[in-house]
Amino acid sequence: MIEKEVDITRKFRIIENLKTQMLTDVAQLFEELNGSNKNSNIEIGDLLADIIILSYLLSEQLGISYMQIDRRIINKTRLGVRESKRNDMWHEDLAELLQHFELLE
Repeated sequence: MIEKEVDITRKFRIIENLKTQMLTDVAQLFEELNGSNKNSNIEIGDLLADIIILSYLLSEQLGISYMQIDRRIINKTRLGVRESKRNDMWHEDLAELLQHFELLE
């Protein structure tokens, strides 16, 4: 019984750490978006990559596999492409993102 409690506590700590790091990275991203740093694009790219990685790690800890997250992203992107009109602001970006994911499959 104690071993099970230790596993639950460990998992809870991991989830809390992932959530904290994600919030920290989002806050840093917002700071970068407001700043005028010369290396800003590199730092913004790194922060966005970190947030995506943390999202995947958090999903796994919550029992949602990486493959399930990929499928959900692809399905939501496909739906966005279908529901948007060609002149909508996001249509082209969503179509490009969908193409990116389809190349990975």
